[in-house]
Amino acid sequence: MNHTARYSIVRFLPYAETEEFANVGVVLFAPAKRYFDFRLTHKWRRIGAFFEPLERRVFAEGVRAFNEELQRTRALTADMLGDGLGQTSAARVFEDLVRPREALFRFSSVRAVMTEAPEAKLAALFDHYVEHAFATPEYHEALIERAVRGVLRREGLGQRFRQAKLGTGTLRFSVPFAEMDEAGRVRRVIKPMHLAHDDPIRILDHGSQWVGRLRHLERVHALPDKLLLAVTEPDGDGDRLEAYNEARRELQDTGAILVPAKDETRILAFART
Repeated sequence: MNHTARYSIVRFLPYAETEEFANVGVVLFAPAKRYFDFRLTHKWRRIGAFFEPLERRVFAEGVRAFNEELQRTRALTADMLGDGLGQTSAARVFEDLVRPREALFRFSSVRAVMTEAPEAKLAALFDHYVEHAFATPEYHEALIERAVRGVLRREGLGQRFRQAKLGTGTLRFSVPFAEMDEAGRVRRVIKPMHLAHDDPIRILDHGSQWVGRLRHLERVHALPDKLLLAVTEPDGDGDRLEAYNEARRELQDTGAILVPAKDETRILAFART
């Protein structure tokens, strides 16, 4: 049976002056199920990338202290809900916890959700708001596609590039931007590609997938005259950049042109030629 649960997103806001924040956790309260719990991330890489001047120590010490506060709240509400008679008092504790505060860690407005399994719902909310489980490679490439389409339309080039399929028979690959000649042959293609995965292996795998596809198109004489890959690139250095550079070299060996997805000038230069 579903019951109403209330939850709030924990936000890390180190610079009150800018009001910028990063989602770092979720708290969830389901009084009918006698449940209160939380999830917090301790991962620094994403936080450090968002707040570059911030010292890691500030986040590490802050999240440790805040975790202890949430643990105390969990123990207190567990005592109140233990006999099933303290729902009102436990609700007050929850409301006091998520009240507006001037601190490193703040809460979003309280939201309601129906669930019969609050523990699973808390995990799902954490995956969505903190881990960005929705942000698949397809999601990222859809964002690039939307941006490129906007640029082409703004410059009056939207009608020249349409969705098409490359290949022959049943081995055909869809691309969002293709320019056709009078005979219906694909001349030029703009293909968004997300190569900024957190995992270097995923960068290599995604690059290799399209290397294989382009080699196949070459073998069946269906490769477009020109192909531009509008790619997202990993920040910084290390294994991710090394994997990206390897994928880039292999893709360029097929004749593809790689440009950063945010480089409108080069994308438009390609589209106009």
